[in-house]
Amino acid sequence: MLILSLDRESPVPAYKQILGGVVRLVDGGSLAPGDRLPPTRVLAQRIGVHRSTVLHAYEELWALGYLESRPGSYSTVRRRPRTMATRAASPETAIDWQSAATPAARAAQEAALRLARLRPSPHNVVDFSRLAGDRNLAPAPELQRCLRSALLAESKDLLDYGEPAGYRPLRETIARRMRIHGVSVSADEVAITGGAQQALDLAIRTLTRPGDRIVTESPTYSGVLPLLRFHGLEPREIPMRQDGMDLDALERLLANERPALLYTIPNFHNPTGITTSQAHRERLLALCEAHRLPILEDGFEEEMKYFGKAVLPIKSMDSRGLVLYVGTFSKVVFPGLRIGWIAAPRACTDVIIAVQRTCCLSGNSLAQAAVHRFCEQGLYEAHLRRLHKAYRRRMQAMLHGLAEHLPAERVSWTEPQGGYTLWLRVAGWRHGEAELYDRLLRDGVKVSPGSLFFSQPPPEPHFRLSIACLGEGEIVEGCRRLGRSLRAALEG
Repeated sequence: MLILSLDRESPVPAYKQILGGVVRLVDGGSLAPGDRLPPTRVLAQRIGVHRSTVLHAYEELWALGYLESRPGSYSTVRRRPRTMATRAASPETAIDWQSAATPAARAAQEAALRLARLRPSPHNVVDFSRLAGDRNLAPAPELQRCLRSALLAESKDLLDYGEPAGYRPLRETIARRMRIHGVSVSADEVAITGGAQQALDLAIRTLTRPGDRIVTESPTYSGVLPLLRFHGLEPREIPMRQDGMDLDALERLLANERPALLYTIPNFHNPTGITTSQAHRERLLALCEAHRLPILEDGFEEEMKYFGKAVLPIKSMDSRGLVLYVGTFSKVVFPGLRIGWIAAPRACTDVIIAVQRTCCLSGNSLAQAAVHRFCEQGLYEAHLRRLHKAYRRRMQAMLHGLAEHLPAERVSWTEPQGGYTLWLRVAGWRHGEAELYDRLLRDGVKVSPGSLFFSQPPPEPHFRLSIACLGEGEIVEGCRRLGRSLRAALEG
């Protein structure tokens, strides 16, 4: 006989008490598979509730897999597999997921694990490794107002799926802003993406096939190398000189090979911080035009110029439709925003938008509408001026600190005209980059290992330094620690 008691004073509804009682009896073994439960009318009379209450409980038990029930028949206890909530977790599974994953996916996991091993650090470390905008400078109140305004004005449309190409008013805003940088594009030649990384992925998906060769600078953005490997592509690295990619080396490569794409960061190059000259950009474009080689121009920090005169993007000279330009709001507003874009010839953009529709249907229309308002109300320009002022001081503190504390006869570094990063090379150290990295970390300063930015480790240690998340005082102290640690290592 099924014996259940109800607590009449409990806030838990009666049907849930019945449900919980039966579940406990089944899971505890008091009710075995095949045992009959009383008819709903009988149990209702026995415990003093309406029949519909018992019926509701039985329906829930059936939905959870505890009962079998047929019209005109008894409800019986069903043999039910134990759920993860009722059995101890086990590392064993029916599938070997590492073997089931593709080689490309496993390689991506390895790359992610290498990065994860670098992230933990004691709290008293000066962290020059992070390339994410300072949260203290983020325009959170202004964006909050823009988000509320967008939601109130367009809630019906913004809560539905958006256009795969992105929120059109923001595409029009981006097209207008690009004209400030000499790039003439229409809203129909702009596709909004989930940050610059997704824009790079979409361009690579659209224009390459497994086995293709892709020209990159060496060193290059660390996030593009695993992306190329994931898509089965072979990077063809061209060394970086003081003025940018070695164009003589590029010319020799193009005389003998037919790569599918060239990837470049001409402004505030990641990791070196180098900005290429107008003449360098003209020659690079001419070489690619001669070989009909598409250029993927990464302008992720285009608007972070705070020293000297701006040099226009390669895309501004693109009269033959070779250049795909990638931009982002994430490095200027805040990284969690995840709004970037691709500007390319219309025929190319149409294909990219179709690929984006296939991969993710559409982006976050609400966030895009808020950013549109943020730009149209002049708040983006005001925020940019505040950033330039703050980062100009930070970069000056960094360059002064390096000059004061580092042994210049053994250590060299770049002097960027904007952006967040510098590139440091240590000459004459023969004990491996990893050992020097660990020593710096023990001495209270964290950097990004240069090996992350090459497909093959360089012979000498290199490190990327970022001022993105540090105040001036932290930068000065970090330079002091960096200099003290390097001097001790090089003199030891």
